Amino acid sequence: MVTAVCQVLGAEPLDGSGGGKLNKLRYPPQPASSAYRPNSPDIARIVLGELQQKQNRALDIATLSNRPEVNVTVDGHAIVTRHLAILAMTGAGKSVTARRVIEQLAQKKYPIVIFDPHGDYTGLADVPALEGRVNRYYAQFPIFEEDSETVAQIVSNLGYELTPTMLTRFADVFQAAKSFYIKDKTDEMNQRINWLSQRINKPDLKKFGVQPNLWLIAQMAEAGEAVLRDSDAEEDKKQLEEWGWNGFTGYSKRDIATLEGIKKRTNAAAAALQRMEHTNQKVARSGAKSLPTDRKELVKYNQISVVSLAGYTEEFQATIYSIIADNIFEARVRDDLKLPALLLLEEAHNFAPGKANTPAQQRAINVTRQIAQEGRKFGVGLILISQRPSRLDETTLAMCNSYIIMRMVNPADQNFVRKVIESLGEEEAKMLPDLEVGEAILSGQLTSFPVLVKIKEPESKGEREEKDAFDYLEEAYAEISKKTPKQTRR
Repeated sequence: MVTAVCQVLGAEPLDGSGGGKLNKLRYPPQPASSAYRPNSPDIARIVLGELQQKQNRALDIATLSNRPEVNVTVDGHAIVTRHLAILAMTGAGKSVTARRVIEQLAQKKYPIVIFDPHGDYTGLADVPALEGRVNRYYAQFPIFEEDSETVAQIVSNLGYELTPTMLTRFADVFQAAKSFYIKDKTDEMNQRINWLSQRINKPDLKKFGVQPNLWLIAQMAEAGEAVLRDSDAEEDKKQLEEWGWNGFTGYSKRDIATLEGIKKRTNAAAAALQRMEHTNQKVARSGAKSLPTDRKELVKYNQISVVSLAGYTEEFQATIYSIIADNIFEARVRDDLKLPALLLLEEAHNFAPGKANTPAQQRAINVTRQIAQEGRKFGVGLILISQRPSRLDETTLAMCNSYIIMRMVNPADQNFVRKVIESLGEEEAKMLPDLEVGEAILSGQLTSFPVLVKIKEPESKGEREEKDAFDYLEEAYAEISKKTPKQTRR
């Protein structure tokens, strides 16, 4: 009769001199060898392993699932240098787990940049221990960091489609707007704004100025249209060409309708993009800063930078992420950025999908894959968080050497995880559908051996954490009732 099944993880000296490190067995135990249920101190020592001597890199994130008195710490060095993947179905606790890991890394003062699509990490700023160390940023889309073909596609997608004739002139208008905007020469910029304000009859430009965005492209198209309509505007034609509108003196009256079409379509796209940006700023909450043009400012000692991407479509989110991540990685490669950095991607399957459907996604895949493959050499780490691991880029996921895997029911996701994660055994994989909320299997270099744990609650709260639907209804009604004046009877 079988009363128990033991899995041999390793061996240590009887006198305890191994320091918790398990050595691999070269031969099996002898038949009829005694087995006993280990006590909590023994388990704690084995789970901690070599981290007993390296407390400076230990992160306290969980307890053993069946022995809650035993704390489980993991190797933070493995996380920040060799990448971590947190995989789980919706509602299993992956964002809670990520915040726990972040708070522990923050105690080590490690620089972290979080790409936050839904506002799950804005609450980090409210943690007393992190006061003054969390910077929230709203992300204005960097139009002038893109090429003209990409911006033309954005205009067609957000407004209505540019005609082939308009596309032939759009690159000129885009370059003209890009050359028109000069940030560091105030007097010269003011002169240009005054000219533009008069030419397109918009006095407000003198008061509010212009920004490097779609509105400026539309305004330049309108200025070009106005100059072409004016038979006595030869000097203005030359002026536009001097400011960077190549070949404008060769434009004819036939181009008036083309520029008018570019103006209308770009204005429509600018309005749509502005609505996204306003939503983004709202989710980022008060106190959020505009994303710095120098991306190195996001990486500082003892700082967490939360880049809010909420409000944007997946394509825009992927573009913003790829620009920032590429800038940070290149700065580390060139040694312009002295500090290491850890990049956290929530909903990573949108930034590094298995198959790209747009050029923006392809660029995001390329950047993420490069960091996954080469980041260790240059001090750039990744934390990938996904509820759909089967949609993740397989190369990127395979380069992660540490995993926190939570409840997973979808068969496609289970099979993908089994295939890609070599450190996950068959027995552990069978447990995935039955894990409770907050339970996880730790596997890979962050721990000595795969272990089932219960993740500890973080101090921070997510902006979009799910509440009981009926409690939420009553809270919302009570809030409305406070604002509604009582009607008096007559």
